[in-house]
Amino acid sequence: MNIYQKIDSFLTTHDTVNIVIAGQTCSGKTTLSKQIQEFFSGKYSACIISQDDYFKNLSDIPVAYGYYLMEVPEAFCVEEFKNDVQFLLQYGYVKMPNYDIRTNTRINKDKNVCSCKINIFEGLHTIQILDDLKNSISIYVDTNPITSLKRRISRDSQNLEIPEKRIREYWSDCIQPMSERFVLPQKYYADVIF
Repeated sequence: MNIYQKIDSFLTTHDTVNIVIAGQTCSGKTTLSKQIQEFFSGKYSACIISQDDYFKNLSDIPVAYGYYLMEVPEAFCVEEFKNDVQFLLQYGYVKMPNYDIRTNTRINKDKNVCSCKINIFEGLHTIQILDDLKNSISIYVDTNPITSLKRRISRDSQNLEIPEKRIREYWSDCIQPMSERFVLPQKYYADVIF
């Protein structure tokens, strides 16, 4: 049974489904979220909520070995994220943050989000953070780190104009070790490994 069939089957016995997607940086979480949303667009309403919108401002993100630790849970406003998700699911709407990844700062908190038949929560630590979410299917996107690195180089060199050498150093010295410690363990708690 593929993920689309699993979601469709789930919705035969539940009013809504909460899809929780985790995986390391550039593993394809956002792409999968958009594919699920698009696949069901003619049948069910679907929204995507990204953990990335809950990054702390850069000045508040932990630093070690000369690197910002963007892969650790402490880089995020975790309690705010959990509270906003619970509010969304309880009341059907919530205001969520708008975060500017280019400046690593929160712009405001006026993004109106309404709950849908399919609520998709994606991010580095979503399986861990939303571990008690009801009516949920958790997915771990298990992409080869070499593929994720290539995507990260492409993304950061084009969008943020970071030199490839710097991205590779950051990856090997910080991103990959932090991912192995804080992101990868969620794989063993996922309902689906994709």
